[in-house]
Amino acid sequence: MSALDEKVAKFAAEYALSPTQTRIFSAMMNGALSNEALARRLGITEGNLSRQLGRIAIKTMTLSRAELLYLFYQGRRGE
Repeated sequence: MSALDEKVAKFAAEYALSPTQTRIFSAMMNGALSNEALARRLGITEGNLSRQLGRIAIKTMTLSRAELLYLFYQGRRGE
């Protein structure tokens, strides 16, 4: 397991991401940034992907993909 994969697993556990949400988040961290590319890579519909991304946003209390990436790499602002 790479260092990135370990960090993704720790982040997923910290924010109680489901296995599907963890797969989506891991794919994002490994370079698939568009919804179309993510859905294709994971073999799911863009609609399902959008729902799961919304659930990830709720669990992490983020409003954008950029904020989610910031949280992953830097932690909460003000911490």
